[in-house]
Amino acid sequence: MRRRRPTLLTRPARWEPPQPAWLDPQPVRQHPGVALPAHTRSVASPGPWTSRWAFAPTWQGRAGAVIDYAVWLAGRVDLLTAARTELAGANLACYCPLDEPCHRDVLLDVANPPADPLAGGRAVGLTLRRPWASLLLVPRHLGGIPIHTCTWSTDYRGPVCIFAGTRIVASAKSTAATAGLDADWHTKQTGWLGAAVLVNIHRAGRHCCQPRGAHPRNHDDRLYHWVFTNPGRLALPTYGRGFLGLRAVSWTVLMRRRALGFTHLRPSPDPSTPTPAAPPPGASP
Repeated sequence: MRRRRPTLLTRPARWEPPQPAWLDPQPVRQHPGVALPAHTRSVASPGPWTSRWAFAPTWQGRAGAVIDYAVWLAGRVDLLTAARTELAGANLACYCPLDEPCHRDVLLDVANPPADPLAGGRAVGLTLRRPWASLLLVPRHLGGIPIHTCTWSTDYRGPVCIFAGTRIVASAKSTAATAGLDADWHTKQTGWLGAAVLVNIHRAGRHCCQPRGAHPRNHDDRLYHWVFTNPGRLALPTYGRGFLGLRAVSWTVLMRRRALGFTHLRPSPDPSTPTPAAPPPGASP
């Protein structure tokens, strides 16, 4: 029987925002001198919701500006509370094109936060092992490691929220120490740590991205180097749970649940996940 060749992705890299349901509040592009549609609030300058980083000249800079805004907003409990009351249920308008990253996407998620931030939203999340997740959010000129090696690729480019999982890579600790960083501190960082801009993915070669990226040991290895820039780190990590692959998430993964008005701080368990059996009496823990 003849085997079918695998299908390869040939689409060019692009930034494409997740598509929430049309019944949800939507982003709107604002034009000077044109009245806003009904049920629409402006978050453009001037106003309390203006992004101080909104005037970046390049796409990469604008994506980094969204991350800077989200990290800054995560520490402003007063604005988080105001967004829940003033912006909830309204479409949000800004002068940025709809096909580019904009801080209105952050505010749409904050004003209408889902009960489970992993159920979808206008951001993208990625789980990394420790301490790679924390090392990725250190600026490169301070010894950060903006290259992550994966066995798979994607055509997505744009902001990525970084979650530090439970697994630890021992070799990464030595890499951190070689770069002059506190390996133990970075290894202890768990949960949602911040975000960075994914700008490039390429096949790993034997001599590319050295000494940051791993290289294939033989011709059969298929490794990819994910290149990040514009890292933004939260002052304090937020609670969450890991997952596989890239996943559409809400920008509220970077915000503390209590600041968003939720009383149940931890998401309810998945009913499809079996509950582990209790140990028999007298069994050692």
